[in-house]
Amino acid sequence: MNFKAVTAEQLKRRAILTVNNDLSIELNNAELNLIPGREDVYDSSDCILSEDSQDQLSYPEEFLNSLTHTGMPPHKLRFKKSAVIMLLQNLMPSKGLCNGTRLIVTKLQCNVIEAEMIGSSSKETFLILRIPLIP
Repeated sequence: MNFKAVTAEQLKRRAILTVNNDLSIELNNAELNLIPGREDVYDSSDCILSEDSQDQLSYPEEFLNSLTHTGMPPHKLRFKKSAVIMLLQNLMPSKGLCNGTRLIVTKLQCNVIEAEMIGSSSKETFLILRIPLIP
């Protein structure tokens, strides 16, 4: 896809479907590069949930950081204000914050992303907190 021919405003009205995570990450990064401004990177905190010390040695943090499981975000999440994001799980279905909901980032903080839902007339701001994700 030639992102130079598409504006960031046009991308808010479109969704791009991919067949694998690597291509999805590549396209997300290309889209993010179109948006001017400061970039914030959120790193995951990966660990083995086992008390067996051999498991800890067999799967070092660097190896865990290299994995991206289906339905899970990558180790490094890049964000910019005005970027389009998509929820990967249901957060608040009563407010429309469900898996697949698209939002626009309005503010980035240490462990919180503020965003507005795309297509919503209310312009309500939602706080998306950093949460533990266990596959």
